[in-house]
Amino acid sequence: MKWIACALVLAASTWTVHAQEGTAPPTGTGGGVTTAYNCDTNACQLTHNCLCASKNPPAGLAPKDTPQFVVVTFDDSVQDTLVATAKKMLNYTNPNGCSAKGTWYVSMQYTDFSLVQEWYADGNEVADHTFSHVGNPSGDEIAAAKSMLQTYGGIPANKIAGFRAPFLNYSQETFKLLGQQQFSYDSSASASGDDDMFWPYTLDYGLANLNDATGGSSAGVKVPGLWEFPMYSVANSAGIPQLMDVYLAGSPQDVKSWSMATFDKHYNGNRQPFGIYVHPTHLTPNAAADPTAQLNGLLDLLQTISQKQDVWFVTNWQLLQWMKNPVKASELGKQEYMKCKKPVIASEICNGLDDDGNGTPDDNLLNNCNFGTTNFKTCFNCPSSAPTPSNPTPQSSAQNGSAGYRYPVPSTCDTTWWDPVGNKCLCDLTSTTCQYKDLAASVTPNGKSSDASIMRLSLSHMPLTIIVIALVALF
Repeated sequence: MKWIACALVLAASTWTVHAQEGTAPPTGTGGGVTTAYNCDTNACQLTHNCLCASKNPPAGLAPKDTPQFVVVTFDDSVQDTLVATAKKMLNYTNPNGCSAKGTWYVSMQYTDFSLVQEWYADGNEVADHTFSHVGNPSGDEIAAAKSMLQTYGGIPANKIAGFRAPFLNYSQETFKLLGQQQFSYDSSASASGDDDMFWPYTLDYGLANLNDATGGSSAGVKVPGLWEFPMYSVANSAGIPQLMDVYLAGSPQDVKSWSMATFDKHYNGNRQPFGIYVHPTHLTPNAAADPTAQLNGLLDLLQTISQKQDVWFVTNWQLLQWMKNPVKASELGKQEYMKCKKPVIASEICNGLDDDGNGTPDDNLLNNCNFGTTNFKTCFNCPSSAPTPSNPTPQSSAQNGSAGYRYPVPSTCDTTWWDPVGNKCLCDLTSTTCQYKDLAASVTPNGKSSDASIMRLSLSHMPLTIIVIALVALF
């Protein structure tokens, strides 16, 4: 069975970074094409949220007109030092001047939910990686993580769209649970070579990427409308597929060489997305190891990739929006889901953003929730007891209407506009008058950013008073 160099087992939780469950090698997984897969392309159409597995770009796009998507994903708990590492890996600019974005598959143990909210508010994706990081997870494990991300991270339920199985260990039951819990996509199956290097597709007709954990057949994996986002492997010099944490499989020079060879196969071929899948704990210095060389090698790889034409660093959620309605690379930057803007709010409201511009998001507004080994910060109410998979959101320690109570984000508001202290949405989802600051850098005619530090405010989002003052000054 072909497989992957994944990770070294990390030791104690006495490090600055708590030990990550995701460091064990994946089990029960393999690669190849499911022989039973057979999709009816006439019946399976994007207009019905259905797409057959294919190596060709969707909607008949020619590869030369197709964006080269690069997805950088992070697995396991969200901690301050790990977020700092992740941000270094996203310090690149897309052709429309917006910064690169990534997806974090979050497990609950050791996670700081104030950082989850900041990650989302910065335009990144937050996805489900179970409560306690177990392979072949139960329904409670999956649902508990989703509930906590919403309750303590303030992530809208409809934005928690994706799932990745810990250790990439899943079964037929996993997909059924994802469908029942209304997830939009899974990203656990591997694409280990040319034969199964498919674009994302739906599971209406089963799983095209063979995995031993499903019993070697797609027959029991049919979940209409659920997308599969394959994880694309990198072949080492011996042709052996490497998937997660490829930087652990060789020297930085070798890893860059292998990765660029695989990237070029995507870029010069059918433009399937290219993935870099990491456990950021491996790339963050700690008492036991200094992975600076591996991190710098990975940053060098990302820098080289970022200089290619039509390369876009996206979240899997952004990629999903494109898959549902594909457009040419020349039109991608105009899509609403690819824009970057920040709400204009005068004072801190505990929304994951630095609203008052003093350099500290949510300063003096966070609650500290402490239960021995379970400790986290949040803009919302602390539970009265430690969360568990069967009871992930215990009764609040504060009573509704009492001093200090924090109100949950309603379905009509996004967390970036929600004031949980004042119980107020400063701009609901249906409003067309919300004031935003455009964060896109200016770009040169070749589509590259000329200065990623430049921020400009879109005229359409300026307050009317500012426009009037500007006109008066002119005349």
